[in-house]
Amino acid sequence: MKRSISIGIGGVLLTCALLLTACTPKHYVQVHENTIVLYSSYPDAAEVLFASSIDRYRLHRAHRLSDDFWEVVVPREHSFSYFYLVDEQLTLPDCRFTVYDDFGARNCLYEQGL
Repeated sequence: MKRSISIGIGGVLLTCALLLTACTPKHYVQVHENTIVLYSSYPDAAEVLFASSIDRYRLHRAHRLSDDFWEVVVPREHSFSYFYLVDEQLTLPDCRFTVYDDFGARNCLYEQGL
């Protein structure tokens, strides 16, 4: 006896959405000629601020792209450290490299070519 499984179009769409969400990085960087664009997922955030060693950790407001993702554009540098304030809470995304600052806190590290 052969059994067939029918999931319908709704099931197919749900499966595709779950697969895409699982594969979407929560933090990534795009390097352009003169800028670096950082994308981070903070779906429940009301405000996201970005600070980096590029300008001595001045706070910059991130731009909300969608319900999930926020964008920050910075000048292209070879390396810099950074962090986010998400709704006034110090937050590090899932960055590849981290460093400790002079106060013992961890920051993300961007290194060109790594």
